[in-house]
Amino acid sequence: MGSLILILIPILLTDAANPVLLAVVVFALGSKRPLLNANAVLFGWFILYFIAGIFLALGLESISEFLANPRPIDFYIETVVGVLLIWLAFRCFKKEDPRKKEKDYGDADTLKTSSAFILGASINLISLPFAIPYFAALDQILKSDLDWLAAVMTLLVYNLLYVLPFFILVIIRLIYKEKSDRLFAMINEKMEKVGNIILPLLLILIGGALLTDAIKYFVTGVPLF
Repeated sequence: MGSLILILIPILLTDAANPVLLAVVVFALGSKRPLLNANAVLFGWFILYFIAGIFLALGLESISEFLANPRPIDFYIETVVGVLLIWLAFRCFKKEDPRKKEKDYGDADTLKTSSAFILGASINLISLPFAIPYFAALDQILKSDLDWLAAVMTLLVYNLLYVLPFFILVIIRLIYKEKSDRLFAMINEKMEKVGNIILPLLLILIGGALLTDAIKYFVTGVPLF
């Protein structure tokens, strides 16, 4: 168990470095019900991640077998996904319409707690296929040969620790109240500037890797990954 914890800690730190969840929590903290909405986002994310982790763990062996024996149709799909990601990256480079930004702030003001919960869960669901560290964590938990209860509890603790750093933002908002609004506004501004550069580059990198993998398979019959 001790060796498993040592392995899971760096995986957790990598997994929790999630700018998407950070952006959504900061967005929720800018609403009229910041504490309720931010907690709803985190709870929605946590529930989806935990339940998905259980189902993924149950089917991980089948997923591994599928990945080990890819079919040509998989690489056609990979090609389409790669092209779409690169297209999306160039779309991200375009500047936003200022009127659209004003509308986004208006949505934050009217954000409901139920909508915040769905927002956290849905964004997690969309990004789940790219949560490579989470798959690695599940694999390590399965390899540890724990009984089912211990494995589920380990996964539960992993997910609780995952949302803990983001919950600190909620505590800051609770303690400093309106005084923290400037801090979250600054975080949003910095994240927007960095995200406008990093996100498109990541999309191009991932899309390019997928295209390279597919092209290599079509040319040589052997995938790159």
